[in-house]
Amino acid sequence: MKLHKQSRFWHSVGQFAAQKPIRTILITLVLLIGSSFFVTQVQYSYDTLSSFPEDTPSREGFALITDAFGSGDLAPVQIVFDVAGEDVDLTEDLESLSGVYKVEEPEVSEVNDDIVMYQIELEENPYSNEAMDDLEAIQASAIEIKDQHQLADVWIGGQTAEQVDQRSIIEADEGKIIALVVVIVSILLLLYLRSITAMLYLVATVLISYTSALGLGWVILHYGFDVPSISALIPIYAFVFIVALGEDYNIFMISNIWEKKRSLPLKQAIREGVGQSGGVITSAGVILAGTFAVLTTLPIQVLVQFGLITAIGVLLDTFIVRPLLVPAITSLLGKWAFWPSKQMAEKSIEKEN
Repeated sequence: MKLHKQSRFWHSVGQFAAQKPIRTILITLVLLIGSSFFVTQVQYSYDTLSSFPEDTPSREGFALITDAFGSGDLAPVQIVFDVAGEDVDLTEDLESLSGVYKVEEPEVSEVNDDIVMYQIELEENPYSNEAMDDLEAIQASAIEIKDQHQLADVWIGGQTAEQVDQRSIIEADEGKIIALVVVIVSILLLLYLRSITAMLYLVATVLISYTSALGLGWVILHYGFDVPSISALIPIYAFVFIVALGEDYNIFMISNIWEKKRSLPLKQAIREGVGQSGGVITSAGVILAGTFAVLTTLPIQVLVQFGLITAIGVLLDTFIVRPLLVPAITSLLGKWAFWPSKQMAEKSIEKEN
């Protein structure tokens, strides 16, 4: 049967991956692991203001306030003490803290005379990571001041304090969310494929596709467009999309290979499986990547970063992981790629013998 030009191409790709699995795995892993290395250099930001272009009124207004009054004037920090009836002035204690630029006169609550608020301005940009680090130290020092003067309690509020809490929550929950997604995807793969081996290497290939996309995205944004940091929420958002979409494509292709394996030797089944699914998956991947890439045309930097990294992840999975790495691993493992699906392995052995 005469194959379409595109089908012939993907048949050739599948044949290369099946016949030369070690070479294919090494080449693809060098690219993916090399790109993943840059993940260690990614800098994260919790600054909402920096997600807007520099020529927007809010960014221009912030620049004017910073030049005229100091950056901390835009988002001051409120430190509230419950003095428990003590007559104390904590202005000097707060002014001596590292990272504090200025302390305003204390304000006493109109409802409760024991509640006293000190408004401080930070030396650093209140939206920056440096200001967040300073505020964490200020929080610890405020507790010491409370204990030193035997006060009842202390609270800290403001935009920078919100970002500190956000950073703590993201850092605490990011690993849990990623682990939960991996477990759910693994269970679904195991139920559908009934193969522990296939589940393991399909999940592993998508994970390395994600880290590679994050690393390549950082290289493009940081070194190509001089972006100092990306939103801290990007890794979680991109992870969910890339893993879900990557496993969807992998299941579609591996199912084709397994179906062909019922009547063909494994290497030929890989060639036919990649050849028949290649055009469909590639078309879907290119369309989806293009859809995410449209986000890079918007003025909101968070959407630009998310769209770029997710589009890269989809393209890596479409053109490298799915047609090359996964078939090569399947070919290298041979019958063990389907363990413990003994029935399918036995059918393959009978055909190959």
